[in-house]
Amino acid sequence: MRVAVDIGGTFTDAVAVVDDGQIRTAKVPTTPGRLHDGVLAALDDLQIDWGRLEGITHGTTAGLNAFLEGRGAKVALLTTLGFRDVYEIGRANRPDMYNVRYRPPKPLVPRRWVFEINERLAADGSVLTPLEVGDIRSLAGRLGEEFDSVAVCFLHSYANPAHEQRVAEILAECCPGLSVTLSHVVAPEWREYERTSTTVISAYIAPIVEQYLSELSARVAERGLRGPLHVMQSNGGVMSAEMARGKPIQTLFSGPVGGAIAGVAVADDLHGEADVERLICVDMGGTSFDMSLVVNGRAEIELESELKGHPVLAPAVAIHTIGAGGGSVGYSSAGGLRVGPRSAGAVPGPACYGTGGDEPTITDANLLLGRLPSFARLADDMRLDKAAAASALAQVGATLGLESEELAAGMIAVADAAMANAIREITVLQGIDPRQFALVAFGGAGPLHAVSLAEELSVDSVIVPADPGVLSAYGMLHSDARHDIVRSFYVRVDDLSPDLLISELGEMEGQARAILADDGADTGKARIEPSADLRYAGQEYTVTLPLDLSGGAAAQIRGIPGQFAQAHEVRYGHSNPGEAVEFVNLRMTGYGAGRRPVRKALPTGGVPEPEAIEKVSFAGDWVNTPIYLRAKLPGGVSIEGPIVVLEGACTTLVPPGWKVFVSRQGHLLLKRTGDE
Repeated sequence: MRVAVDIGGTFTDAVAVVDDGQIRTAKVPTTPGRLHDGVLAALDDLQIDWGRLEGITHGTTAGLNAFLEGRGAKVALLTTLGFRDVYEIGRANRPDMYNVRYRPPKPLVPRRWVFEINERLAADGSVLTPLEVGDIRSLAGRLGEEFDSVAVCFLHSYANPAHEQRVAEILAECCPGLSVTLSHVVAPEWREYERTSTTVISAYIAPIVEQYLSELSARVAERGLRGPLHVMQSNGGVMSAEMARGKPIQTLFSGPVGGAIAGVAVADDLHGEADVERLICVDMGGTSFDMSLVVNGRAEIELESELKGHPVLAPAVAIHTIGAGGGSVGYSSAGGLRVGPRSAGAVPGPACYGTGGDEPTITDANLLLGRLPSFARLADDMRLDKAAAASALAQVGATLGLESEELAAGMIAVADAAMANAIREITVLQGIDPRQFALVAFGGAGPLHAVSLAEELSVDSVIVPADPGVLSAYGMLHSDARHDIVRSFYVRVDDLSPDLLISELGEMEGQARAILADDGADTGKARIEPSADLRYAGQEYTVTLPLDLSGGAAAQIRGIPGQFAQAHEVRYGHSNPGEAVEFVNLRMTGYGAGRRPVRKALPTGGVPEPEAIEKVSFAGDWVNTPIYLRAKLPGGVSIEGPIVVLEGACTTLVPPGWKVFVSRQGHLLLKRTGDE
């Protein structure tokens, strides 16, 4: 038996998979302030046999929440003499040029906490000014007394980490309890501001992540866990909790990426039954709405991302998030209706939860309009109070001159429009036609809104996977161990010798295999994928190309200019064939293959009798709508809408004009009526 746990803003989800294909799920309220209590409650709800448990994979929001809520560690930044202001100046650009209210992101480390150290390296890593050890020793006492964490980012340390390593040794000797983050460990790449920002963010969340994972490791060990505790990484892979404590930056997007990996698994299941080459994966939970793309069986990976305006140099699954979820609060502002991004969260929660919330949310609106059946139970046993939802909606509706039902429909329309526009940002604005994709909807609220989003985007196919309410947790069990290595490598393609390329990649492969071994992965089954960041000579930004030396290094080098021109054309819409191309970085990704769950095929049969028939509002009309329990739907059946499909962690709405087909693995395929 293997288990995965994913913490959301409102609920904590857990999935247990047994080797015979049996799958158990659990959904419990998240416990803000003591996240591991919610994790343990979810594990208890699964009623697992700890003696049979091989391991736990965990998607943690501890670091991300600390960053977003501004409650990270007090950080000191050590930098090269003369470069104190690199972090505060940043790029000095204005991303939102025409916004007169634009303000650059506030640095996590104020200038008075930035300390210059007398040392200097050249761009090739040679020492220009030796490290002044006395500066470190004289500063150590103050650092240990006043700060929780230290970020060390010296000029060109990616080319030679010796000075940063020496600082870490001295601080470990003088301040043994102080958390120290080194830039050459978390972001060994060029571009000083981005590397400094990444190092500071890592240092900012490091003590919180270290403490959380230490406490969780101890608690599950007390329960009887003898196997490993793995942590989901932003890059879509997993690593041990012990290694994650030293690389907190890799846990920032730990939770949402599980959904993208699950999208890959769903595509594998449906191969041959549906067109799954291009997927838009949307995860609508109680607090946020997360989007990602899966193309040809691979989730899109970004080498650089941003978090509230702060750049992060670390590979991560490309996730776009907005504040729209089942708990998003509706309110009036300037005489108009607004929805979110503020969420009722787990505490106090939507009004219909009966846990103290008195503001209307999307969940309350869905309940009032019958989209959530009257006998629905959230998190398996949470009853919903329709009267409380109506009361909360009436209070805001009165300020806008709307009846409760009108306000509910308006809130849903506003939320759907915001989510559809967010999907356009990752598709249309990037030159991608969403009509060529299928929409994969999951999360506790995603399948309720999936068809509305599809109609807004002119998408004709929607997939609601099996166990959609806990799909991000399920996706974590499909993740391999993964570790990324990057090395600065400045050389023009025309000047590169095959022997040098073979030597550099050989060293990096050895490092990748060693890290996988240290992390407990089976190196005999390891998969190694080299790649390179390339650019036209003098260009600022790069394009990453995979490297294949199976036909010889010389052949690969000869093919790079043409491959780069083609990739540049796809990415930027133009290319300059014949212009000099140069390397910037070499990358090596090591995968340790894990065992993936295999779903049992559903028994076939006819359409069962509905559990009930209730009135549901569609476009202002109340329609008698059959309610089916998903657990009773056999494989191979097809039902025309309108219907509601109900399960413990999620509800799927199939409006008029759509039909649903149940695949052999239990995934729901929704198509417009008449579409093939």
